[in-house]
Amino acid sequence: MADGLGRILSKPVFEPEQFIAKLSGDGEDALLDMKAKIHMLNDETAQALKKNVYKNYSQFIETAREISILEGEMYQLSHMLSDQKTEMTKMMELSLVSDRAMVQGSKGEDEDKTSPEEETRRNLAFLLEKVEGCSSVVDAPGRQLVHDGDLVELDTETHSQIHRVHAFLLNDSLMIATWIPQRRGPMRYRFQGLYELDGLAVVNVRDTGPVKNGFKILMFPESHMYQTDTAKAKRQWLDALEDTKKKKAVKDKQKKEAATRLAEQQLMAALASPGESDLSKSNSWSTYVPCTLLPAYFLSADWLQELPEDLDMYIAQRNFEGAVDLVEKVYDHLTVCPKGPALKEFRARIEHRVKQLTDGLMSELQVSPERSLRGGPRAARRAVTQLIRLGKSAQACELFLRNRSAIIKYNIRQLKFEGATTLYIRCLCMVFFSSLSDTAKEFIKAFPGHFGCYSAFVIWAKQELQTFFSIFRRQVFESKASLTTIADCVVLARNQCQELGSIGLDVKFCLTILLENSIQNMIEETRDQLIDGVKYRANDDLWRPMNHLSQTDCDKYVAEVAALGFDIKPYVYDKCFIAITMNSVQFAKSIVNYAEDLLKLFNSELEDTIAEVLAAVYKAQVLHIETSLKSEQFKKEQSLILKNSQFLLEVVMAKIESLYSSMNVPFPVKLQQVNAHFRKLKALINK
Repeated sequence: MADGLGRILSKPVFEPEQFIAKLSGDGEDALLDMKAKIHMLNDETAQALKKNVYKNYSQFIETAREISILEGEMYQLSHMLSDQKTEMTKMMELSLVSDRAMVQGSKGEDEDKTSPEEETRRNLAFLLEKVEGCSSVVDAPGRQLVHDGDLVELDTETHSQIHRVHAFLLNDSLMIATWIPQRRGPMRYRFQGLYELDGLAVVNVRDTGPVKNGFKILMFPESHMYQTDTAKAKRQWLDALEDTKKKKAVKDKQKKEAATRLAEQQLMAALASPGESDLSKSNSWSTYVPCTLLPAYFLSADWLQELPEDLDMYIAQRNFEGAVDLVEKVYDHLTVCPKGPALKEFRARIEHRVKQLTDGLMSELQVSPERSLRGGPRAARRAVTQLIRLGKSAQACELFLRNRSAIIKYNIRQLKFEGATTLYIRCLCMVFFSSLSDTAKEFIKAFPGHFGCYSAFVIWAKQELQTFFSIFRRQVFESKASLTTIADCVVLARNQCQELGSIGLDVKFCLTILLENSIQNMIEETRDQLIDGVKYRANDDLWRPMNHLSQTDCDKYVAEVAALGFDIKPYVYDKCFIAITMNSVQFAKSIVNYAEDLLKLFNSELEDTIAEVLAAVYKAQVLHIETSLKSEQFKKEQSLILKNSQFLLEVVMAKIESLYSSMNVPFPVKLQQVNAHFRKLKALINK
């Protein structure tokens, strides 16, 4: 039914208005039925589209591989045509007599030369003496030097010179070394890279513009352009590369066939010997097949011979999972293969690809300007997992955390300072601590069982917390904000930090250590400001009761003070007078606000400091009261002064004690001692 509906809707002359009008005349049931059919058709179309996408993608991959093969064949064909053209030109330019003379002369020269084996040893010794870091290249068994010379590497797009290099063509690979600008000793070059001949193609480049005597070397998936000094040197390089590649291909084929044939013969002979019953009891062939043949026999499988090319394809397609699967498979196979030159050579080929694979995975976690940082930590889990499978957990951990640092830095930079410090700090704490929490959860998933990496994560978290604190300090402590604002911001940071404990990451003590000095300085600075305020108001204090002129205004003021937590009704007389001075009310407000802010910042390290600064501010006010009681100027106001001292030392102190009680913190002894000053003040009057 859905197919029929699809044909109707896909007709070129389909009229939607007529279709809907006809369908509406059939009633509600017909509309509901058509709705269900359209939903079904939508699902079928989506499934068909998805299958076509997968099919086209597979065909695209196959086509890309075929194109790369055809491209290599075209390179070879172009080179062959170029060779034929060169030979034809030489034949037309040279006479028959001179050509024969040259041939005879060359034969005579060859007879005088040293043997190829001696020349090879001499050249390999030259590599060790002149090229830094090439010992692993020379150690490979059977490796010989075929040709070498100076080249200039060019940029493949702009054709500008990059640097000078010295190339060494070996019988199985091409080694590139760069010049050492400020060399000491015999070393003239530094090893740059080694490329197998099986994986490269040579392309002749026509002389155009700045490019003279150039040729390209395609080393899948990258390419390099080099330039020689003369056309003759270029021709020597092209010929040497092509001949060496052909010889290597023939030699590899012969070696594989011979090793397989000999190993099979030895194995059949061993099976036919009287010890056949012993062979059936043993899982090892090393007893019956010569050790020199076993490695080649183990490496003769078709999938092993094709494995380097398959790895190159997976790396180019960024199919890292498939590449790591192949690496694990071949390493498992090589563990049972006896040691020998063939195994060493094959391992070198595989390890070269493993290095390329590792570099590709590490580039996924690299932080660069062109790479987007909007992805979360899950975006890096794929590369991390594969690096761990390759045994690179330390590098994966370092790059993962470095990537997360860049993301946190990027997210913090996106915050806009709106002018309100508390609002900005709230957003800053949410962004930082949520990112830290997400990273911790993702780290546990990405590195399961790798407990050695956990210490690196803890160190990283501490470093990131220090970076966060530098921003926090600049916006809070260095912006000359009030103590109330600072206390609110510190509470926000502590609460966010406390939530990390639910995932096992407790860095609250680190935050406390970072905040300690800044908080201590701010508390002492505010204490000095309050004491200066007490002294300033004391100079102008005349100890006069407040007169609000009317009962209404007086009641309104009493209600305002009651909202702050002080009951001054007992001090009201004559309906509009209050026996508390304005100085005392202002001190009460400032000391209670100061105590509230300090208790927001309270912790065990600051307990004594908070008690000391509160007592110091109180003592400054008590000193003003005591001085006034002793002064002859305020002899008549002693009763009023005593009521104010009772209000400050009993009512206001009780409010501060209730603040301590609300936080389940014992009331400090130093403040209890300040409270006892009221009895001493009463004793002064009695004297």
